[in-house]
Amino acid sequence: MSRPGPVPPAVLPRTTEDGRRATPWARCALLYAFLFLMGAETFLVSPLLPTIAADLRVDTGAAARVVTAYVLTYAIAAPLVGGVSDRFPRRVPVAAGGVLFLCGNVLCATAGSLDALTAARALTGLGGATAAPAMWAYFAEAAAPAQRGRAVAGGVACYALGQVLGVPLGGLLAGTGGWPWAFAALAAGLAPVVVLVAWRLRGPRPAPRKGRVTAGFTVWRDRRVALPLLSTGLLQAGRLGAYTFVGALFAERFGLGAGQLGLVGLLVGAGSLTGSLLAGRTVDRVRGSGRDENGLSAVLALLFVAAAVVTLAASQLAPALAALFVWFVAGGAFYTTQQTYLGGAAPAHRASVVAWNGTLDHLGVAVGTTALSPWQPAGPAFVAVTAGLGVAAAALSATAARLNARRQGPR
Repeated sequence: MSRPGPVPPAVLPRTTEDGRRATPWARCALLYAFLFLMGAETFLVSPLLPTIAADLRVDTGAAARVVTAYVLTYAIAAPLVGGVSDRFPRRVPVAAGGVLFLCGNVLCATAGSLDALTAARALTGLGGATAAPAMWAYFAEAAAPAQRGRAVAGGVACYALGQVLGVPLGGLLAGTGGWPWAFAALAAGLAPVVVLVAWRLRGPRPAPRKGRVTAGFTVWRDRRVALPLLSTGLLQAGRLGAYTFVGALFAERFGLGAGQLGLVGLLVGAGSLTGSLLAGRTVDRVRGSGRDENGLSAVLALLFVAAAVVTLAASQLAPALAALFVWFVAGGAFYTTQQTYLGGAAPAHRASVVAWNGTLDHLGVAVGTTALSPWQPAGPAFVAVTAGLGVAAAALSATAARLNARRQGPR
């Protein structure tokens, strides 16, 4: 068979059988590498905090500002930057965000004070907020319709893998060369990815649009978008808000030490990876059958509720660990399903919508942690709040599914 000729730079490859797009997996792989590094950077700071605090002569609580700076900057900037992102080819915001992310990590590696490190982390958060929405939008636009779920799942899985490896990598690099080397290594890994993205990433150009950059905020007027976004926030509030306290619970109830809790963290990461990969093909089958992804999100939210209740109530370690694994399988699958649906729910505002999903993801964790902090971990009120957040998320997803059924789908 003869090989196809060269593809015009701004045109996606197409299949010869039916004229549909063929998923550009090699280009997606560039973005997967970026997402892996973003995930690693997110959790990289955790094992470094004591060393950072000692080197900069501040207490650990003050050093935690470097985490807050990243999360808040990302959550606030993403919807605004998403509105800008929808006006340019996807490689522009991805490459620009990559440069900011790269510079932020270089500045982290050279920071000599807590204020300088905090500002550098905020710059890194701005880079992530600039690049990530465009990456998720690219997966939705570039993937073949029957493979959109798998394309999104690959990104979620790589991001989760980065989070899993971020803690041990950060500890290893800090132990061998000092904490600045951890940030320097991330910058070194990202540099070739940014160059390749700027050179190789191609895709459909967004349609020219006029109006304000804040037009991305109008997506909240559509309940088929607003309800799933709120569902993301509620599910993340329950899933990750409650998980914040699981380490303390397992240490108290089962006598686990720091090393054993680290293994629990690996189990959680494996659950998220498994869930995201399983959801990719499942979502594609759901979409292929003409059903709505929000129905699947509702089922996964209820699966999380059941797993969380068992985890928090179990008196034996083995059932608690098994339920915790299911907890994060359901969560990883839920997030993949949401990203896939939202990437196609409002094509004119793809980056804006997925940016809002990222914002609700981050804010959900903060809200969930705050809402659960007054209660005794695994006490009746703690379990009720956790389960209530999951049930509310399922109800919103089910309502969105019904709305789409009435309107014969969003696409």
